Amino acid sequence: MAWFSGLIKIQRLRLYSKKMRLLAFVIVWLAPVLAFPRLGLHEGYTRLVFDLEARTQYQLAQSPDTLTLRFSGIGVEAADVDVSSPQVASYQVVVAGNTATVFVRLRPNVEVKTAVLADGNRRRLVVDVLAAAPKPSPPAQAPPPPPRPRPQPRVVVIDPGHGGLDPGAVGFVVEKEVTLDLALRLRQLLQKEGIEVVLTRSSDTHLSPDKATDLGLRAEMANSKRNLFISIHVNSAPNAAQGIETYYFGSTLDQSLLAQVIRENGGGELGQRLTREAQSVGERLVRDLIAQSNLKFSRQLAQYVQSALVQATGAADRGVRQAPFYVLRNARIPAILVEVGFANHPVEGRRLQTSQYRQTLAEALARGILRFLNNGE
Repeated sequence: MAWFSGLIKIQRLRLYSKKMRLLAFVIVWLAPVLAFPRLGLHEGYTRLVFDLEARTQYQLAQSPDTLTLRFSGIGVEAADVDVSSPQVASYQVVVAGNTATVFVRLRPNVEVKTAVLADGNRRRLVVDVLAAAPKPSPPAQAPPPPPRPRPQPRVVVIDPGHGGLDPGAVGFVVEKEVTLDLALRLRQLLQKEGIEVVLTRSSDTHLSPDKATDLGLRAEMANSKRNLFISIHVNSAPNAAQGIETYYFGSTLDQSLLAQVIRENGGGELGQRLTREAQSVGERLVRDLIAQSNLKFSRQLAQYVQSALVQATGAADRGVRQAPFYVLRNARIPAILVEVGFANHPVEGRRLQTSQYRQTLAEALARGILRFLNNGE
């Protein structure tokens, strides 16, 4: 009977093993998903802790205002979090497959320290963002320090829509005339704040008689040597529409916007072709992590400008939206397109005729731009 007793023991061990595996599955299933990163706010510093899997590899890169961390071989969820600590403004987690890229937006005058902690098979990357230590005073007899280099000027590109052969929308006002007047007023306001301004046109001209070339030349000015790009337009509609709306680039297109986007992209068959090309660019940008980060800041710029315009004018708020405007498609800096009102609306069109209302619009545009350049302050 010894063999029978041994068989009973084996069966009991198998049953016990199955129960343990089931218990382990339930524990894992019920375990809370850790945030990525885990955030800690402390006096004098902000800590971000990244829990790494055994196969995870990572890279770090830092610019004056952004810390970029790229992780491969990890499964996490996308996130967009406002931190609002003295050291960190926000962070964004962008996920593509088993690769995650974290963009940490830094406050001025901070320093970053990192450490990797290992506990058995568990690894943690600890990133501390601290207020930079003040530099010690030079000795009494030390020679004076060399002069500091002048800070790089902030550069804003303003694009007055249409011009020359292309009048744009025509109603109680002509679009190309209003956009140029607003651009010149806005330039003067920004220059008073020490900001360098580049205009795509400063008179009633076009950059090229070919509309696609004209829009392409304007778009090329939104390069990495500048800080932001704003294209100013006046809307029109077959009905009595009114209000202000602000756009940043996107591939999706609401059918209700189709006619407007095609018109701003040149109209007719050309406008349809350029809209399709811009949509194709937008679909490609979805797979570009750096472009996604730029679109995030474009959305923030659009929100600041839209809020300032609506608050200053009392106009109908038509919101912040995405659309494939050709002039925004290749921008390598935050870029938006603003429709400041409807040329053919009997009330709004007449308001756009007045110098006082145009000055109100220009001042509101300046406030939105300055808020973005000053990190929301």
